[in-house]
Amino acid sequence: MSFSADLAAFAAKAGESLDKTVRMVAVDLGSAIIKSTPRDTGRAMGNWQTTTGTPAADEIDRTGESGALAELKQNVGGVGTVTYITNNLPYIMRLEQGWSDQSPPYAMVRGNMARIQQNIAEAVRKNKV
Repeated sequence: MSFSADLAAFAAKAGESLDKTVRMVAVDLGSAIIKSTPRDTGRAMGNWQTTTGTPAADEIDRTGESGALAELKQNVGGVGTVTYITNNLPYIMRLEQGWSDQSPPYAMVRGNMARIQQNIAEAVRKNKV
């Protein structure tokens, strides 16, 4: 192989690795947010929506974590794509702030964002070139 072909192969592999890392971190973060959502009726868990480009604007009629997790894995974007994990229920901020006895304050989004650095380090380690 020529040097330029070797370089091109390395760049392609590095790009794939970076894309896998971005997707892995987004799925890990989104999964943790969904799973840490209080599950009284499952409506709050089911209303986590994953989109790219623009955030979801409405509530949806879905309960439980399975549909939200499946959507997350299907819709998460890679490098150069903004992935939105949105919940438009009118009481979602109250849940985030500790309104439910099922989870401590800031356990869903803020708590999981605080752990994101560890998730990134793990994803980088797994997807090294």
